[in-house]
Amino acid sequence: MNSPAEALADIHTPLDRLQQALAQDLSQGRGKLEMDFRQAYPTLEAHLRRQTRKRMAMEHFNAAYEYELSLPQFRKLLNAERERRKEAGDVVVCSSCGRPIQESVAADQGDSE
Repeated sequence: MNSPAEALADIHTPLDRLQQALAQDLSQGRGKLEMDFRQAYPTLEAHLRRQTRKRMAMEHFNAAYEYELSLPQFRKLLNAERERRKEAGDVVVCSSCGRPIQESVAADQGDSE
C-alpha cells in the first residue's frame, strides 16, 4: 500500500493535496466508523425495535463491518446517531410497513443488553 505522501505525489496543487488527504482520512479511522454506523443505523434500529439485544446487534455490526466495538462504545454511537437524527428531523421508518418508528418505543425496547 502506498504511503500518504506517495499517494499525494501525483497531485500538484496544495489545495488538491489537502482535499485528497482529508478524503483519505475520512475513509479510514473514526470517520469511517461513523459513516458505517450511519449506514447501518436504520437496520440496527429496526432490529432493536424487535427486541434484539444491543449486545447481539453490536456483535453482528462488528462482524459485518470488521470492527471491535465494546458495548459502551456501541451504545455511545447509537445514542449519538439517535440524537443527530432527532435534531435533523430524520425519522427512521419501518421497512415492512413504512410507518415511522417511534423513538420512545425504539429507545425503550433497545435498552436491553
